[in-house]
Amino acid sequence: MGVGGEAATLFSELLLCEYPTRPVQFAISASVRYPLSTVIARAPGDIFGKLAERIVLGLGLHELRQVADGEKVFASYKILVDEILSKTTSVLYLLTIPEQALPECGTEVLTFNQKLRELDDANRVHVLDFAAHVEHFERDQLQRGKFARSLFDSNHIPTSLCTTLLGLFVERRIFNTKKESENGF
Repeated sequence: MGVGGEAATLFSELLLCEYPTRPVQFAISASVRYPLSTVIARAPGDIFGKLAERIVLGLGLHELRQVADGEKVFASYKILVDEILSKTTSVLYLLTIPEQALPECGTEVLTFNQKLRELDDANRVHVLDFAAHVEHFERDQLQRGKFARSLFDSNHIPTSLCTTLLGLFVERRIFNTKKESENGF
């Protein structure tokens, strides 16, 4: 989440500000780019062994940049999701990818996001639709005209505004599911 994990770090800091006793860990180092296949291979130690209540997955963009095939990337992603669901009792939060992050493969990003949305079961799997949130944000920003700020630079790399938006988005959404609110979080 973020080029160097900035959004994940911001999310954890925001979460700790609101819930100072909640443990927050990163299973995968943000400074190292792991392909989905490596994340799947490392899952027993990095994910399953943590006994996490909640797991946020912000994966797939790296693979979409490499193979430009939403179906293929989703198939790998689905293996990881199924593995986590079968080996843990964790609630999963899956992040969609904004088209603006990879405009040259917009159709493939849309395909990946649609398949991701279909995994939402409103129980253990929740899709956090960051792509839709970015669209709304950019539409609102257009009203500012020439003073609007971009979420992505000319190379489609997220700006600090984008990573802040993502950190806030995840922090606000993670506790707004039915299951979470019933547990008093």
